[in-house]
Amino acid sequence: MAHRRGAPSFGTELRTIALVGIFRNWRERASEDESSSPVDVDVAHETSRIPSMTDSSPSSDDLDTSVDDSSDDDTSATEISDEVTSEAPSEKADDDSADASPEPDGQVLADPLIGMLIDGRYRVNQLLARGGMATVYVARDERLDRLVAIKVMHPHLAASQNFVHRFRREARSAARIIHPSVVSVFDQGIVAGSGYLVMELVDGPNLRTVLNREGSLTVGRALAYTEAVLGALVLAHRTGVIHRDIKPENVLIPSDGPIKVADFGLARAASDVSAATTGSVLGTVAYIAPELVTEGEPDPRSDLYALGIMLFEMITGHTPYEDRTAMQVAWAHVHEDIPAPSSLESWIPKEIDDVVCSFAARDPKDRPADAQAALDQLVRIRAELSDDLLTQRADVGPSDDNDLTDQIRLRGETVALPITEKKSQRIKTQAQPPRKKRRLPLVIATVLALVIAAGAAFSWWWFEYGPGSYIAVPNVVNVVSADAHETLETLNLTVQEEEAFDDDVAAGIVISTIPAPDEKVHKNGTVTIVVSKGIEMIEVPDLVGSSGQEFNAAIRQVRLSPGIMTEEYSETVAEGLIISLDPGPRQSIKHHSPVNVVVSKGREPITVPDVTGQTTEDATTALTDLGLQVTTSEEFSTEVEKGAVISQDPEPETILYRSDSVSLVISKGPEMTTVPNVVRMSERQAVNAIEARGLVVNVVRVLGALDLVATVEPGAGTSVPVGSTVTIRVV
Repeated sequence: MAHRRGAPSFGTELRTIALVGIFRNWRERASEDESSSPVDVDVAHETSRIPSMTDSSPSSDDLDTSVDDSSDDDTSATEISDEVTSEAPSEKADDDSADASPEPDGQVLADPLIGMLIDGRYRVNQLLARGGMATVYVARDERLDRLVAIKVMHPHLAASQNFVHRFRREARSAARIIHPSVVSVFDQGIVAGSGYLVMELVDGPNLRTVLNREGSLTVGRALAYTEAVLGALVLAHRTGVIHRDIKPENVLIPSDGPIKVADFGLARAASDVSAATTGSVLGTVAYIAPELVTEGEPDPRSDLYALGIMLFEMITGHTPYEDRTAMQVAWAHVHEDIPAPSSLESWIPKEIDDVVCSFAARDPKDRPADAQAALDQLVRIRAELSDDLLTQRADVGPSDDNDLTDQIRLRGETVALPITEKKSQRIKTQAQPPRKKRRLPLVIATVLALVIAAGAAFSWWWFEYGPGSYIAVPNVVNVVSADAHETLETLNLTVQEEEAFDDDVAAGIVISTIPAPDEKVHKNGTVTIVVSKGIEMIEVPDLVGSSGQEFNAAIRQVRLSPGIMTEEYSETVAEGLIISLDPGPRQSIKHHSPVNVVVSKGREPITVPDVTGQTTEDATTALTDLGLQVTTSEEFSTEVEKGAVISQDPEPETILYRSDSVSLVISKGPEMTTVPNVVRMSERQAVNAIEARGLVVNVVRVLGALDLVATVEPGAGTSVPVGSTVTIRVV
């Protein structure tokens, strides 16, 4: 929602003017010993031991253990890493000055930003840390109710319009990098004349703190951290952002979630200005790529060089050339190939040597073509290593933060190095002789200055924080994403993009904005556009063979709807399991679409019909139509005509299943025989001969005196069924 502010009273104007003056005075005093230092405070925010919100000026002891007690450049509680200014290196500020600058009378000047509400949104809770370029505070975003880190640049940098322009440009570019392994940039603006960034506050130490606490890391852990950094670099390089200062101080290890890389592109703003004004390039000497030393011009492969050095350090516990001075280290990066990690630890395999030396090759052409190629190489090599090797680590123990050697400090320290192939000129200033003090002119000048300052302060407040600083959000709903970016960025608004599925809005079109169209937003504020990913399509899972209960749970889990459920008999799928889906498995359909399912009722039961007395053909057809198999055998029968079924097995009304067998006995009809010729035989002989053929004898005696058969009926040779009666006449 837009924040509207009424016109301030005269008293409010004076308080605002006074606050601005106090803030500038405090910042100038606080950074007095640091303004010539190459140290900067950058945000890669570690909150493991953030001091109590009631503390207005935390000491170095209150910061996370990654905050170096000797005021090392890599103080990290929001990942305090070494950015660089255009000044030549100088001695670092003493720790006691990290909180407040003592006044001559011994009083400590409190930080006037503590408790201030910046941009009507960010309530500053506490000072976190301070370096040569900026001061970092913990604040609460009252609009979204979350803790953030606010990095406020020192006033002496605001005087450089070139730096301010580059700072805002690089911050805007970094804000477009949305990746789980990148510290997010939420907002930017001006407070008390100094630029500031609002960034993600991460709960966890940076990699430098982890290395100091643990020493070397296991091979598997080092490769995993490198892989995560490469994932962030792939996206950043594709969007045209080069990190330029990859080092352990800029890699955060949250208590949960993926590791995060901080300060994308911000090193470039300071280093470009330094190169233009002093002819020197700023960088972290232990990790600086040769081309940055010789030419001052990075490309994406410069980040791969620094990452190779960082991988070398994670595995071996040392950086190359760490026993040399800063200039000697820079010279070595340009003129020497880094040693193979196995030269320090003989157990390290050739595969690890190859990937480290490939990333950190002196000639950029010898490095992987881009971050994606480097990531593919790393993933491939990691897959080839054994589990035992991935758990090995060098015998390098933790470092005592209170007693770090110069070599250890040099690893993360940012220095200004002359660009060897480009010449620069130094601007010398001469001290002006002190002017004689004249009381009356001084009073008049002071009054005039106050009047002018009051008017300027009011104008500044009106156009920077008052009603004049707010503009209406243009309506970019239903506009292509690229056009929406162009429209909003033309108004100097920072654009954050989120994606969401939408059933009605085509992919790539803006669904809505936050704030909504026509609502007010600060002229340097942030507008979030929600871009459609189109209709969400879901792949139907393969649930054939699952139970109905499993189907319902799985289909709802992928945000589809259970459709119509029907049942069918199946000879291959057990009862209660799914036979088929409609749409079929692995088809892509709209979310919440119904998926119909056919569930098995098991094998189909078949009642055996009664086919006795039927012809063989009819009986066989009736049984096979039911899905049964038929076997037959034959028998003679005097009762069942030939070709008809005498009997069946199993009996009628028996329950069978498809492909089961039914046996049929088919009638061959009655058994036939021929009537023997028994004429002229004795009665006994004739009876025996006829009965031997299975026939019944009917004897008719006419005289019986001769005991001879005179006639046979039916006649001899006649074919008759077995069991038929043959009549003989005996004389």
